[in-house]
Amino acid sequence: MDRFFVLPFRLAGQHLAIPLDSVIRVIPALQCTPLPGAPRTVLGLANVRGQIIPVLDLASRFGWPAPPLELWQPFIWLRSRTRELLVPVERVETAADFDTSDLLEAPQPEVPSEVLRGVVRTEEGMLLIQDVEQLLSEADEQGLQQALDSSGAGHESD
Repeated sequence: MDRFFVLPFRLAGQHLAIPLDSVIRVIPALQCTPLPGAPRTVLGLANVRGQIIPVLDLASRFGWPAPPLELWQPFIWLRSRTRELLVPVERVETAADFDTSDLLEAPQPEVPSEVLRGVVRTEEGMLLIQDVEQLLSEADEQGLQQALDSSGAGHESD
């Protein structure tokens, strides 16, 4: 049986996860500089070892109230096909693995279904598995790139 690996985390009272193959690492909170003209789902930019990386407000992407950024908040550094992103979350849990047959592709009323890869039922309830490629909508991706180009931060993912 095939297995898939995820990094579970908590955000806005929800239990979510990112496929582990998209995670670069988990880092401590960073200072975020606002990016004029960026979509509302982008909090700004952070400098990680000289690399400028957009910081995504995932709660806003889901239409949830965004929790305030805190000093000891973890950021998940991840990679999509188009770019690297930082996602502030409330808490990161230990990586987990599931049988691919456990992944249900059922829509969830709390999360726009286009951002979900699927759902896994766990002992704690539902674990919503994010589709990393859909964390930014197409319009947000275009708006972010225009704001980056205008700011001189350029195209970091080439």
